Amino acid sequence: MAIVAEYHYPNGTVLIDDDCYRDVPPEEMQRRIERLQRTAWELYLTNERRKRNENL
Repeated sequence: MAIVAEYHYPNGTVLIDDDCYRDVPPEEMQRRIERLQRTAWELYLTNERRKRNENL
């Protein structure tokens, strides 16, 4: 296992591990990308709702 990238955000840190993606078939990679996009969108929407509720 090797961490090949590290991203720091206000609400957390993302570590990219090369074992997670090595030898993964294209169909599985596409599923993973779609799941990540859904999760990111849900986090964004939750954050926007929280900000909106704080301003009420």
